[in-house]
Amino acid sequence: MPVYFIRSDQIDDKQVTLETDLVHHLRDVLRLKVGESLTLVDEQPKRYLCRVSASYPDPFRLEIESEVSPPAKQLGKLHLAVGMLKGEKMDWVVQKATELGVARLTPLITERTVVRVRPERLAHQQSRWLKIMTEASQQSCRWSLPQIDAPIELRDFLSESVSGLPSECFRFIFSERTPAEPSGDKIRLEIVQSPEAGILLIGPEGGWEPSEVCEALKAGFLPVSLGEQILRAETAALAALAIVHYEMKNENANKRSED
Repeated sequence: MPVYFIRSDQIDDKQVTLETDLVHHLRDVLRLKVGESLTLVDEQPKRYLCRVSASYPDPFRLEIESEVSPPAKQLGKLHLAVGMLKGEKMDWVVQKATELGVARLTPLITERTVVRVRPERLAHQQSRWLKIMTEASQQSCRWSLPQIDAPIELRDFLSESVSGLPSECFRFIFSERTPAEPSGDKIRLEIVQSPEAGILLIGPEGGWEPSEVCEALKAGFLPVSLGEQILRAETAALAALAIVHYEMKNENANKRSED
């Protein structure tokens, strides 16, 4: 069963006060009855196993039966920055990247980006992406919600966002122009040296301009390839996330075995 996100200030003496929308979902959509259980997670983050103590026709109430803290060692944080994609393709990347554990997602405006979000539509678009992320986080039982940024020009992203990253953060730019040599060892070595955080750059549907790749290299990004085939942007984003997360999990497992 999925988890549902709340704030810690909604808890008082093991009683949980839920937002109206979540009450509607649990009581009227899922039709949870008195005695049934579900899991909530807050921003600390802590997970709470709760039991329905009252439902229709009474006000819906939950009572906390137990709580669990997150694992002492969690997977490092991944930041995905991807060229803006058209409509449902971007929604799909937001959803699947969340399921794959991304910590932050930044839509990029690049030279070959086709779609632009109009300023008057920006708040609505971000709200839509956040809703997609919340539902995907609940379904995949995440401990926390990822962050979704407003679209930003690549040049500004490289100068502003990346400059604030810790020095021990690995940085990859995935490009079809990178020689299709085996990238596994290259990725693995960077993760071993900087296992706590990483940032992945993925181009838009039309790919990167050569000048954009050069700018990324100057900002400390390592060029890597996903193979000889030319992948769609949305496929490349998820393939890159899956590969890097796999290597990060292996590195964490190796460290635990050494300890």
